[in-house]
Amino acid sequence: MGQVEQQREQLEDDRDQTLSKLAEHYLPDLSPESVQQTWVNVRPTIREILLRKENRVRELNEQLSDEDRIRRHLEDDLQRVNERLDEAETRQSDIAKQVEDYLAEQTEFVDLSNRAAEAEVALQRAESNLDEISQDAARKLPAYNECKLFSYLKDRNFGTSEYTHRGFTRRMDRMLAKYVGYNEAKRNFDYLTNTPAAMRTIIAEDRMALGTVVMKIQDSRDAAAKKFGLMDQVQTVESLAKEREAALASLDSAATDCESTMAELNELENPRCEYYREAINVFRKMLSDTHSSDLRHAARQTPEITDDQIVASLRGIESQLDRNDLTTSRHHDALRQAAEVHQAVGRLAQRFRASGYDRNRCQFSDALDIGSSLDRIRSVHDVDDLWRAIRRNQSWGPTTMDKISNVATHPMTQVMINAMAHAAGAAMSEHARRAGRRANRRNGW
Repeated sequence: MGQVEQQREQLEDDRDQTLSKLAEHYLPDLSPESVQQTWVNVRPTIREILLRKENRVRELNEQLSDEDRIRRHLEDDLQRVNERLDEAETRQSDIAKQVEDYLAEQTEFVDLSNRAAEAEVALQRAESNLDEISQDAARKLPAYNECKLFSYLKDRNFGTSEYTHRGFTRRMDRMLAKYVGYNEAKRNFDYLTNTPAAMRTIIAEDRMALGTVVMKIQDSRDAAAKKFGLMDQVQTVESLAKEREAALASLDSAATDCESTMAELNELENPRCEYYREAINVFRKMLSDTHSSDLRHAARQTPEITDDQIVASLRGIESQLDRNDLTTSRHHDALRQAAEVHQAVGRLAQRFRASGYDRNRCQFSDALDIGSSLDRIRSVHDVDDLWRAIRRNQSWGPTTMDKISNVATHPMTQVMINAMAHAAGAAMSEHARRAGRRANRRNGW
């Protein structure tokens, strides 16, 4: 009985599968033509499913149209912000140049810049010497500490007022000290031990002195910046930069909405979409309630022999539908790949904007042909290759500030370093720059 029951369950499963395939034969797709030609007693229900699908497609198309309109509007907003930001940065560079020229003509600023440059030279020399002595000490001190005779005399404080031994011990220690050359070795040992710490103390004091000079330079810079309105312009640029970030975020969100809607539309274009599966389930249930003799009679009434084969032979219909499924799968794969490529190009545009490549200062090599590259795209991998090509061929055009110094990060720091370099003169210009950078690393702009 168990075996019979198992066979019965298998037969029922086979029958359900056959009925589903028979339903797919009578309803090959969810189109008005196919619905009109399907079985009359199931036609109203399937037509209702088709209407729901068409309504959903219409809703999604309207939604996509609205989202695309918002996206284009946000792109225009971003372009306008870019233009305002470029103008503001150009204005900032012009004012910064005025501040630099003004400071370079002030006697006190020139004197402070030269003092800072000279202090930087001294600091660099002292730091170099400290590094050399520290390496020398690290290399030589272990040998002194490993010499047992030297360590013996050193631990006894030989040669100092703390040495208290007398008589035979004192004579033997003197002979031992002469034998190992203790006095000279002790002088070298003390030099290697104490000099680095002493030099670090001196260097720290020199850095503090340089910091005091730089603070006066910063005060002069701040006064000049206020005189010419540089800080207000810097704040304007920073405000516009934040506005651009917000516009870019809104645009990215709108682009994501478009991609999501398009993905749902693409899914509905799939012949095996959820609405079609629902229709087939309805059809299969109706067929399962129909007697097998009625199914054979219905198959004989049709001019085709396919449905007769379905009813008569499960294997025949499975073979045919497998071939149909393979064809459908290929088309669906092509559609899915095209959708992935489309979305990848959309993300490419987002990355392009996020990197600031839509800015006026952004330049590209003539070797880059984006139009031809887009025409050759066939996969997401091709889009990634195009992005790498864009980055390889991209460069930034110099601003007025960049032409002078490209190391500082904040406009006020750039102004100070450039003005110090100009004021210090050709011979000490680079040292003055380094002094400004050193202060920037320690104290911020």
